[in-house]
Amino acid sequence: MPQGINIIIRYDKTLQEITGTAEDPARLSSNSIFAWLLECILMEYPEIEEKYPPGTLYFQVNGYTPKSYSPLFDGDEIYFGVV
Repeated sequence: MPQGINIIIRYDKTLQEITGTAEDPARLSSNSIFAWLLECILMEYPEIEEKYPPGTLYFQVNGYTPKSYSPLFDGDEIYFGVV
């Protein structure tokens, strides 16, 4: 059974209005990838996708732009913002 990882998801001021928080700690499966995390966030906060069409959001994992298949690791910091 895969071990879990702990990450922190941070939102910019604009997305904080939707999420109601500046950051969310999360525990994920150790084989999680960025695309899965993004899908989970958009399912939890559908207003983000409704209000901000593709190309208006940006994402960083530890300061770098992730690929959709980028693996996530214990201690990663994910940042979401509006361009």
